[in-house]
Amino acid sequence: MKKKKSSHFKITFIFITIIAFSFIAYYYMEYKAIKKIIDKLEQENADIYNYYIYGTHFNIEGTLSDIEYISDIDNIKLVFVNKSGQELEYNCEYDIKDKKINIKTSSYINKGINLEDINNGKYYVFLKTEYNNNSKYYSFNNRTSYENLEYYTITKNKSNRKIDINFKEYNSKIPLMQILSNTAELPKETYDISIDPGHGGSDPGAVSGNYKEAEIAMEYSLLLKKELEDLGLKVILTRDGTEDTSKNSKFNAYSVYDHNGRVNIVGRSKAKYNLSIHLNSLDINTVSGTEIYAPTRADLYIAQSFADNIVKVAKTQYSTREIDKVSNGVYVRNFTEEQIQSSAKEAKEKGYLPYNITTSTPYLYMIREVGGKITNAYVDGRNKSYGVNEYYNSNIGIESYLIELGYINNKNDLKNLLNNKELYVEAIKKTVQEYICNL
Repeated sequence: MKKKKSSHFKITFIFITIIAFSFIAYYYMEYKAIKKIIDKLEQENADIYNYYIYGTHFNIEGTLSDIEYISDIDNIKLVFVNKSGQELEYNCEYDIKDKKINIKTSSYINKGINLEDINNGKYYVFLKTEYNNNSKYYSFNNRTSYENLEYYTITKNKSNRKIDINFKEYNSKIPLMQILSNTAELPKETYDISIDPGHGGSDPGAVSGNYKEAEIAMEYSLLLKKELEDLGLKVILTRDGTEDTSKNSKFNAYSVYDHNGRVNIVGRSKAKYNLSIHLNSLDINTVSGTEIYAPTRADLYIAQSFADNIVKVAKTQYSTREIDKVSNGVYVRNFTEEQIQSSAKEAKEKGYLPYNITTSTPYLYMIREVGGKITNAYVDGRNKSYGVNEYYNSNIGIESYLIELGYINNKNDLKNLLNNKELYVEAIKKTVQEYICNL
């Protein structure tokens, strides 16, 4: 019996020793990798003045100042260093002015560093300049009011990863940006995609005869939700249609900013994408076709795919409307000077400070407000006619597209919309499958 106990003790000791040495070896490798870069770092640090996640992409904007070799720079890159010392490089956009280098990972808010591509592991993030066959490395000072970011990847094969982006200090003096990616279970309140059926309750939206935009949009959204869930995605609706049947419904155009209103439901969902489903209408019934409204400063490849697929699969056409059009079926609508003046006038009349609106501010609130600071969201409660967008100042934004399926007051569009719901939904699903599921 004593020999068995002794043998068991020896096995346990050996097992614990192996684990301990494994941990030591792991952290020693990490220490060597990071120290190798630390030893290369310049005394100056780059300054980050803006960083955010929009949709599935991470972006940084900052500056590097007082560099002696500034006129000789050939390239600037963002570098992720893993525990093995391997470097993942991402080219940055930059311009030089007054001995200062302005740096950003992308001019498009929905491009830059694709977080879906980040494998499990720990990474340290540096800036790398290349000049005359030489290179220098810089760490980052966080000059923003933001700290850690948390991101969950899109569900694939019933699996997700959690990515944490934070700032640490090395030896209490060198600032380090760190990215940690690990397999994780998607939290109950976190989703891949939100679907927003336009209008609802006492707000019917556009009306043609007995047909209401809110009701048709709801039918489409329920079908789309099922199809996207069949792809393995976790999907949330901003409303379920029950509010449409309530005689005393408080759900209206003003309630979208309530705590349980459509804007805050999308914000709480932490979805990567929002699809807002609508039907169009004009005083004249000769305009027809599909319109996809996209965010300002976004690459339009997803918007164009929605438009192309709907036209092709649902046997409809690109909208014939020309205002705000940027390509076939794709539109970007911002505030006009007249609308900005009108907003300022309303603010003065109601006694609150005017919003900081420019001609680059998205006009459509289900694009603007769910994108947070990245899309210039501004509903902060100062206008008492509305509630508060609880995420207006967030640097994590949901990439949102408003899909005007067709014109409810156009006879041909309405007939197609009523008879071919499955084809329209199939077309939207096709884009999601190609550009979101396969990221």
